Amino acid sequence: MDSMYDVLLQLPIFQGVSRNKISELIEKMKFHFLKYPNGEKIVTSGEECNHLKFLISGEIRSELITQNEKMKITEKIQAPNVIAPEHLFGRDTYFPANLYAEGTVGIMQIEKSSVVQMLQEEPIFLINLLNILSRRSQKALESFTALSSNDLKERLAFWVLSLTQQKSSDIHIICKQKDLYAFFGVQRSVFLSTLDCLKESGIIDYTAKEIVILDRSRLKDLLLDSTDKEDF
Repeated sequence: MDSMYDVLLQLPIFQGVSRNKISELIEKMKFHFLKYPNGEKIVTSGEECNHLKFLISGEIRSELITQNEKMKITEKIQAPNVIAPEHLFGRDTYFPANLYAEGTVGIMQIEKSSVVQMLQEEPIFLINLLNILSRRSQKALESFTALSSNDLKERLAFWVLSLTQQKSSDIHIICKQKDLYAFFGVQRSVFLSTLDCLKESGIIDYTAKEIVILDRSRLKDLLLDSTDKEDF
């Protein structure tokens, strides 16, 4: 159980909470611990988000697909992590992506009613959750304001950083090239020249139908140094 506490204390929502308080909450509220085998679907895109889910062991693959199904972005997310907390409340309370287990995965989930109870009874949880949601909402704006020009490399970096998580890996953008250069509003030659430049730098690799992000952290370096890159 000690190792479980150590994992939970790494999650932002439990920062500053004592082990005794976590033990008390687990006993009093509806915490559920689930195991998923390799390849099993954990969440379906569009499924109602009525639990706050935490990835406490293993890693998952997130698969985000556009409505017209012309573009798919996949990434691996490692434990410990919180899954889509910004979709627990608000108007859009549905998971935005499919989630699959990569290897054996451990998930802890808390019913929405229990989350509300925690927030009402323990101010530290309220502050922690507000900080999580605020940072996620601010991320896209900060990366956008870090754009120093209309340079396509920067725009690609902004786009990828906004759509993927801070410590994610194995990021794949699956889409026809013609749809991507139309999306960015540039000519094919300009788009391919940019991809070649990023490939030569070791940041990406690509084919006619897929872009693989080899080094997400170096995408941050394409933006201004004034950005708080640790949050991306």
